[in-house]
Amino acid sequence: MSENANVVDITAANFESDVLERSFQVPVVLDFWAEWCGPCKTLGPLLEAEAEKRGGAFVLAKLDTEANPELAGAFQIQSIPTVMVLKDGRPIDGFQGAIGAKELADFLDKHATAIAPAGLEEANALVAEGKLEEAMELLDQRFEELAGDGSATLLRTRLLLDMGEHAEAREFYDALEDEFQQSEEGRAIRARLDLAEKAKDLGGVDELQASFDADPSSAHRFALAQAQLADGQHAAGLEHLLELVKTDRAFDDDAARKLMLETFEALGSEDEVANDYRYQLQMVLFV
Repeated sequence: MSENANVVDITAANFESDVLERSFQVPVVLDFWAEWCGPCKTLGPLLEAEAEKRGGAFVLAKLDTEANPELAGAFQIQSIPTVMVLKDGRPIDGFQGAIGAKELADFLDKHATAIAPAGLEEANALVAEGKLEEAMELLDQRFEELAGDGSATLLRTRLLLDMGEHAEAREFYDALEDEFQQSEEGRAIRARLDLAEKAKDLGGVDELQASFDADPSSAHRFALAQAQLADGQHAAGLEHLLELVKTDRAFDDDAARKLMLETFEALGSEDEVANDYRYQLQMVLFV
């Protein structure tokens, strides 16, 4: 039995719990082997080394076909070594025979779950608790550990935005690789940055509210909406924009509708306020 917690020996007694049930949580790489099999002795250590290196990205389940012929028969194993990847209780990929370290690593890259560094997990947990400054301090402390991790840079950028540090947030965002900029979170951050930059020279919300109260023109309403959105008053800003779409759709080349769409992207697909105003906008445009 391996000392690695992510490597487990499989028998009929633990097959359901350690293979089938576990595969709903993380990919399970099922290795069919036998003591007499020469190629198995080459492939087995490579699989165990990958399981150790990837630290929980997958579970390596080792099944001795000689000791468990009924399980080997259930999978119709004709030759060994045979490797299968199980996810959500069913095989999704596999191969037969021993392969080299590079080929094995490439194969596992397709299926192994990406595991966030411990420091990033801790920082995300602090964010979930609303402890933004503590999360930022932790990212600073773990800078070397997280250097080059795009997810960590995304989180730092989002924290800087939440803390009002828009210029520094833009610097970190611009340093991201395209893969992270084009992710759902990356696009949302870019939209937030754009909203903040459009509103930076407008003045404060109170000042713009006073201007709108004195002269409720479309221009004053739109400026107030921009400032409210940049200030995190999303419902108030979207309400003003929706009113503009209803009453002055042509204002500044349909600027209100366009800004609503930018705001929806900034807030993301699960934000309740955004989803409410998505629906209201559709009702205005298409009903």
